[in-house]
Amino acid sequence: MMEISLDEIESSNFEKKSALSRKLSTKSEVMPLKDLYYEIDDKPPWYLSLLLGFQHYITMAGSTVATPVILGPLLCMAPDDPNKANLISTIMFVSGAATLLQSTFGTRLPIIQGGSFSFIVVAIAILSQPEFKCPTNLDKITDEKEREEIWQIRIREIQGAIIVASLLEVFIGLFGIVGKILKYITPMAVAPAITMIGLSLFKKSAEYSSRNWYIAILTILLIVVFSQYCMNVKLPIPFTKDLTTGKLIRYPVFQVFPVLLGMGVAWLICYIMTVTNVFEPGNRSRTDVNLKIISNTLWFRFPYPCKSIIEFLQNLN
Repeated sequence: MMEISLDEIESSNFEKKSALSRKLSTKSEVMPLKDLYYEIDDKPPWYLSLLLGFQHYITMAGSTVATPVILGPLLCMAPDDPNKANLISTIMFVSGAATLLQSTFGTRLPIIQGGSFSFIVVAIAILSQPEFKCPTNLDKITDEKEREEIWQIRIREIQGAIIVASLLEVFIGLFGIVGKILKYITPMAVAPAITMIGLSLFKKSAEYSSRNWYIAILTILLIVVFSQYCMNVKLPIPFTKDLTTGKLIRYPVFQVFPVLLGMGVAWLICYIMTVTNVFEPGNRSRTDVNLKIISNTLWFRFPYPCKSIIEFLQNLN
């Protein structure tokens, strides 16, 4: 019988694994990812980049706008208070500025620096304290300055808490504490924490969806159908021509713009229901329900840091 040493067996296994690895690597280089129309190194045309960027904005706008919308009632702001639009415009402005800095000078990840839902849970806990309960006669207060001071007192408290939390994050990131913590905090510990944050906000999302479950479910179904079942459908693009065939260029619109199309179709249905008065006046699904906020809000406004804190110090003088 022929004796085979352990070293020969390990060497043979290593050669087989190396050959398989080279084969898979070559195969992955030859076969492109079919699920991606644009891969990481591809550069879409500028006009498509504008639409893709707008879709990305629409996708993140829901979660970013949700922050002031959720905190608005806790800040004792009326549903049609123009200052709610100021909060939304401020968070969008800061989000855009942070995204430009991150994508230009930072880690350059293809993400938008939006508001974090992690702070919402803490903000709700702070605003639920007895000293921050909304006055019982809030509806009877007509003086604009007095109403403004009511919600600004609360937002200053939230700003202070966020500033302290941000300084702590800077300290942890600057001294590399995150890398040391990751040795003990595994994905098994992070995943449940993120899940619990999402579950804690489910009540609010369900509350807003319950205003019209039909429209909410329709929007979800449209996005799923467009992204999963119509991804291979290519539509002809008007005013374009393929130089080789002379026919209109076909483009996978549903694969590239599922969110934009889903939300656009749902909004169009709501608009038709509003114009035809299928949705009665006062229905939260009407497209004209918050026109007062638009008419009473400034078209251009530059938010500067710590605005409410500066105004508070000015009032003390």
